[in-house]
Amino acid sequence: MGNKNSKQRQQNSGNNNNNSGQALNSGNLDPFAQQQQEQQVFNGDQVQQPKSTRQPFHETLATAEDGGISTSANLASKFIIPNESGPERWSSNYIRDEVQFTPSGATISIGTKSTVKPYSGGELISRETGLDYGIYSCDMISTNIKGHVTAFFLIANGINEIDIELTGRVSTVCWLNVWKGKTQHPVKIDLGFDAAAGWHTYAIEWRKDFIAWYVDGRKVHQQSDVEVADPKTTEFKLAMNSWTHDQEDQWAGKFEMPTDGREVVSHFRNMSYTP
Repeated sequence: MGNKNSKQRQQNSGNNNNNSGQALNSGNLDPFAQQQQEQQVFNGDQVQQPKSTRQPFHETLATAEDGGISTSANLASKFIIPNESGPERWSSNYIRDEVQFTPSGATISIGTKSTVKPYSGGELISRETGLDYGIYSCDMISTNIKGHVTAFFLIANGINEIDIELTGRVSTVCWLNVWKGKTQHPVKIDLGFDAAAGWHTYAIEWRKDFIAWYVDGRKVHQQSDVEVADPKTTEFKLAMNSWTHDQEDQWAGKFEMPTDGREVVSHFRNMSYTP
């Protein structure tokens, strides 16, 4: 995630984007109940996509306010949380202490705790295994701080990805992408709202014949001409992260820590999978 060529992103930002510019303001946190009762439309024909045998899961990412079992330690045990690692090209490394669990969900902050990079961010990698075709969703709040990236994605072997990324340079758009090796398919979507202003639900529907993306339960893009590794033979992981970009470009921009006291924090809650 984040291994992006910004120029290529810009050149492809208009491709296959038939739904950009639509205002999406639903607050529905379970946007797929109706969607799952309908047939998926693929290349103009109605086809039934076979469901995975993988069991669904849901994680609020929130600690229990009443002293229940959802403690920070309990939630942390469900994730791999990298420490002092991250792609060389970024200006931040993942630091475990930047990840916190609160009653309203998980937060991943940008700070200066790394000993080898100017900034520190964080990542949560779900320990769920055997991920397969289906719908993956998460509620997120990003920031409007240039150079900051908030992301939710599937990844395998460091070279296969299905991404949703929110960049602080323009917080009213999101970037969707599919990676296999060095081939990528970035698309920019106008959200119709400020992703830094409140909770919205972002989702990836991954099927054998297509990948579709949703915001607040409404499909914003679909691609059927991209290749992704077979989940039956490739171990995919589900992840969320917060990191800093190190290029002065039109995608995220170069990050600098705010000097006006603003905190740089990504928020996550209600991570789930539905076959």
